[in-house]
Amino acid sequence: MPKVPSKVLERVVVDESIAAPVVEPIFIAKPGRTLEWFGGVSYENLESKLSSIKKLLIDDSLEEIHLFVNSFGGTTGIGMSFYDAMHSMYKPNLVTIGSGDVDSSGIIVFLSGKKRFMTRNTTMLFHLAGRTFGYDRRFTTIDMENMLREDRLKDFQYASVVSEATGGKLSTERVLDMMMKNTILTPEEAVQMGIAHKVL
Repeated sequence: MPKVPSKVLERVVVDESIAAPVVEPIFIAKPGRTLEWFGGVSYENLESKLSSIKKLLIDDSLEEIHLFVNSFGGTTGIGMSFYDAMHSMYKPNLVTIGSGDVDSSGIIVFLSGKKRFMTRNTTMLFHLAGRTFGYDRRFTTIDMENMLREDRLKDFQYASVVSEATGGKLSTERVLDMMMKNTILTPEEAVQMGIAHKVL
């Protein structure tokens, strides 16, 4: 019978005094400091979230505030108002979590966070500004030209905010091109581009 090499018979001794590395979770929600932006980018959502954030800031101005975002979008100016309030006025320690649909001006709400996470089953949609018209409304050519100028300015502002949030990974021109192509992003693509920081 062949002799088994002694090497195979050696016992592996585990030093139990060496603790296993502790893996810190990426994100843990705090129910008492967690808000939800669900639905459209509307005046109602804007007023509600600003009111809640101000109350949480009075309670503790440094602790994180978590904002879950699931939005199909809405008026760009309302999204910009929230973004400016977070970055230029109240400046909370805001963490945004995109979940499900984060589209159009909902992306601006999402970008308001200092830390930005996305759940795995989330998509982002970029597109150009658009308008809807009632059948009984009349517009002159000057009206139409002014609306076109305003929409192009809104598109440029939108693309500039996205570019700035990515730290320059995406140029304003690249974002405008994505908008023109109705681009849809996965969470992993959003992280690669600097729009989000981590996928949960």
